[in-house]
Amino acid sequence: MLLQRSLKVLMAVILGISGTVTANAQTQDLTMMSDIRPPQQSAEYIYRSSPKESLISVQLLGAVHKPGIYYIPANTDLLKLLTLAGGTTNGGDLSEVLVRKLEAKSWTEIKTKAVSEYQGAFEVDAEKIIKYGGSSQLKLAQDDFIYVPPKTPWISGETSRTITMISVVLGIALTAILIDKNAK
Repeated sequence: MLLQRSLKVLMAVILGISGTVTANAQTQDLTMMSDIRPPQQSAEYIYRSSPKESLISVQLLGAVHKPGIYYIPANTDLLKLLTLAGGTTNGGDLSEVLVRKLEAKSWTEIKTKAVSEYQGAFEVDAEKIIKYGGSSQLKLAQDDFIYVPPKTPWISGETSRTITMISVVLGIALTAILIDKNAK
């Protein structure tokens, strides 16, 4: 009799939680809809130290504060460009900055563990460059493309929610079993 009552309570709690979760999910969807922002608009930025200085154009995209097309002096290095862009956003991963160069010759000769090449594209660990130096070798050229990827979370939000729900259900089930066992 007590076991049946405990199971009924357990089922009622589980159904209540699933209803709450569904309502929360719908509320969260509505909240997320209000948080939807238009994508960042690319912009053009011009940086020069003298009026007659010749400029090159490079594209900087990804998790930086000011993505866009940059017109910069020809001797500008990668870290200076990232600085001009206002640095990375909170989600920017400096350890995997991707640089695609039309003419890769100048970077293929770089001998550092912070830069690795793959089919004309380079992965730069800018954190190591900042820590150990060597940014002067990373000069940008006309039409270079730079991408700062976002950091990938260790556990996705969906996995975290699933683990939470499983632990709640198991906690309720174990509590019901303990109540039933102690009631005898």
